[in-house]
Amino acid sequence: MTGTTGNHDGHRPEDPFIRQVLWLVDAVGGRDQLARASRNRVSARTLDNWIKGRYPRSAVTGAVRELDAWALQNVAGYPEAAGAPRLIATCGPIAGGTAREAAPAAIPDSAPRRGRWSARAWALAGGAAVIAAVAVTAVIFLRGDEEAIAVAPLPSTGDGTLYPETTGSIGANTFADPRTLIDNAQPIPADTTVQVRCRYYAPSIPSVTPDGFWYLIDSGDWAGRWSPANSFMNGDTPGARTVHNTDFAVPLCR
Repeated sequence: MTGTTGNHDGHRPEDPFIRQVLWLVDAVGGRDQLARASRNRVSARTLDNWIKGRYPRSAVTGAVRELDAWALQNVAGYPEAAGAPRLIATCGPIAGGTAREAAPAAIPDSAPRRGRWSARAWALAGGAAVIAAVAVTAVIFLRGDEEAIAVAPLPSTGDGTLYPETTGSIGANTFADPRTLIDNAQPIPADTTVQVRCRYYAPSIPSVTPDGFWYLIDSGDWAGRWSPANSFMNGDTPGARTVHNTDFAVPLCR
């Protein structure tokens, strides 16, 4: 078994990303065990590199998002027990100290607080409206002191294979952009099978939790539109208990 290193003889690392990784490793029983339990969303070697400080600093990578989404659903105590924010909030441009606008999505540690908007928030929201009016899809939303940034263009490439997914009993809404929820006028009817190109992490509304993934549809009138992954059966049996909110066989959009 790969040994755990979470406590470092009682010392907790100052780096919040490393602290969170170490806590996950300890919680599952080791790096190899975490790799297996997460179905190789991240390898033991990658975990070792992350623990040594060689983790993503220019972008929040797919491996980080995958492990974060899996841990939220499967590891009790994540992320609070480590005394650090979620993995997706402690790496990439945020950790590197660069402007947050450089990140593809700056994701809050938890559900957005519904505080009053500051004057800066109103100013930025107004600026985003002006930008949208000239057809540039860079939109900034501020909630209290937390910000979620949607940066165009969206990734749209999977692995070249289309994956069939079937809507549940109430169908599924589709949107032009899962980050800004633009244009939801083309719903997919219930019990309809469509082809899906890839999945994208955008926890823009509470109803897409716990996973936060959206599918890029590649069928009929919905081609090129986005729909919440948890609106589909994802291999579950109709009428039975929901087990899968996302089909993780569908590749991440790149």
